[in-house]
Amino acid sequence: MSRLQRAFAFGALFGTGACLLGTLLFTTAGTDDIGRELTAFLIWALAIPLILLGLIGWGAGYLRADSTRLGAALTVPPVLAVAYIGLSVAGFSPVGRLLLVIPTSGMALVVGYDLWTGDTVSKDR
Repeated sequence: MSRLQRAFAFGALFGTGACLLGTLLFTTAGTDDIGRELTAFLIWALAIPLILLGLIGWGAGYLRADSTRLGAALTVPPVLAVAYIGLSVAGFSPVGRLLLVIPTSGMALVVGYDLWTGDTVSKDR
């Protein structure tokens, strides 16, 4: 794995952790705790682009290294998520949330399979 690809992977994982922190802050905020809610929204606003860019960069690195299955699994769901959000903001009625759920579930299955079998580790060494 190249240094740039590792940086994208670290960014995606850091963004995911920050998103979890934002979720924790938001869910534990009281009804009058506007400061904690605004902090959670700020964290989400910074974490979500970091996750999307990190996953796309991480997957693009695998696509360049001829690991197309893992590269496509990491790249396609974030691209579809951006397309879904763009269609929603533009006022078009998107297909539904399945556009996000199915590819993300597929990404989890492919990454889990590759971690289980160790295919990518043996190719990188």
